[in-house]
Amino acid sequence: MIAFAFWSSTFLNPDAPILEGLTVREVPGFMQLGVSSVHFQKETIGSELAFYNGENYAFGPLQPFLSASITNDGGAWLGYGFVNSIEVSDQFGFKFKFAPGAYMAGQEVDLGGWLMFKSGIELEYSLSDWKFSVGYDHRSSGDIWEYNPGMETLQLSVSKRK
Repeated sequence: MIAFAFWSSTFLNPDAPILEGLTVREVPGFMQLGVSSVHFQKETIGSELAFYNGENYAFGPLQPFLSASITNDGGAWLGYGFVNSIEVSDQFGFKFKFAPGAYMAGQEVDLGGWLMFKSGIELEYSLSDWKFSVGYDHRSSGDIWEYNPGMETLQLSVSKRK
C-alpha cells in the first residue's frame, strides 16, 4: 500500500511530476537521523536507529538516497532508493520513500531472505534548514521469497539540508 502511495505521489508532485520526464534537476541534499520502534506481526519487538543521506539532485520527482539502519537485536539494513518530497505549505510536507536493499537479521526476526524493499511515508515540519518528521515504513521481499512476513517501523526523525 505504501509503495502504491510512493508511485502515485510521483504523478502528483507539483514541482516535477514524473509525466514531465526524468530530467536531472538540482535539489537540496539532506542528512536524516531517525529513531524507530520496530513492529513484527502486530507486536513491538525492539528499536532501530536509521541514517539517510539524500543526494543534491533528482530525476524528475525522484531524489536518490542511501539508507542504513541497525536494530537493538543486530538486524541491519542497507539500501539505495528514491524519495519524492511534496510540500503542502512553507512549513509542512510529505516524503514518500522507496528503496531496495540488503537485510541481515542478526538476532532479529527472519523476514525470509536478504533482498528486501522498504517503502515509507513521513509528515515533515520545517524550521529553516532543519526538518522534524514522524514516519511509518514497511519492509518485505515483495513475495520474491517463499516466506514474506514483513516488518514495520514507526519513526521520529530530524534532518538538515546539506
